[in-house]
Amino acid sequence: MLKLPEPIRRAGSPLSLPSDTRFTERRDSKCGNATVVEAFTLIELLVVIGIIAILISILLPALSAARNEGVKTRCLGNLRALTQCMDAYSVDDEKGFTSPIHPKAETDWLYDGEYEYGGKTGVGVFADPDFRQENRILNKYVYGSAASATLDLYSCPGDSGVPDAPVDFEPFFLQGNNAKKRVFDLAGTSYRLNNHIDFLGQTPYTQFFYGPYFRPKSRVPSTAETVLLEETVAEVAKWNAADYVTPGWHAKRNQFNVAFVDGHAANIYLTRQNDISSGFDNYWVLRGNSWRMDCYPDRPVEDRP
Repeated sequence: MLKLPEPIRRAGSPLSLPSDTRFTERRDSKCGNATVVEAFTLIELLVVIGIIAILISILLPALSAARNEGVKTRCLGNLRALTQCMDAYSVDDEKGFTSPIHPKAETDWLYDGEYEYGGKTGVGVFADPDFRQENRILNKYVYGSAASATLDLYSCPGDSGVPDAPVDFEPFFLQGNNAKKRVFDLAGTSYRLNNHIDFLGQTPYTQFFYGPYFRPKSRVPSTAETVLLEETVAEVAKWNAADYVTPGWHAKRNQFNVAFVDGHAANIYLTRQNDISSGFDNYWVLRGNSWRMDCYPDRPVEDRP
């Protein structure tokens, strides 16, 4: 015969338990017996939940910051690799240019080289047969054969497109369905060559290249400070007012990854305040801490078309 446990409540007598004992009562539907189960009080549960919530609120920003730093580091690695490939190209180029020049360059503005130096086939004008990935010159230095390559090296992992700003340096990125799309998917590469030319006609510095584009290294005064490649979003900061805050691709305002002519890469702070052209003789000079977009005092290179 099944022996039932001794009941803790006897008929007609009060339950006698120590005054500090915590319990909940549950009745067994078959036996009718009451059992005592120790449990947390409501206040204790609320305290534990509160502590967990505080820990989460502390850890989440730290985890997000660590993720952003990881993305930034991967992007800097991409830029270093690309500039090393450009250095190999420069050795092969008969004029020693710092970056690939499209064979049709200077025959039409379309081929002035900010993006078609390398990367995948883009959309719109960047889907032109001349701009297909197998025809982008740097690709063979990066991958050997670009026809079947994934071309991920040209993609900044933080690329979130070009923000809508008071001054749109390149309306193409904000037209129709292009808005909010990754620059990599539109132009074929997240990274823009520093040709440093005023296409908008907002300064006296139109129709000339003031950056390292269309120059051999011998005509770049400071290869360790002169920017060769930049995250495209940096152009937004260059063209808008000094007090405009440009959201970077790595959760830092007005901070952008760039690569230099000498092959190293770094993160820079850029606003319109870095434009110090007024102190130079008819030359577009844009500089910051340990970086420059211009090649002063080397003469400007005319953009003939």
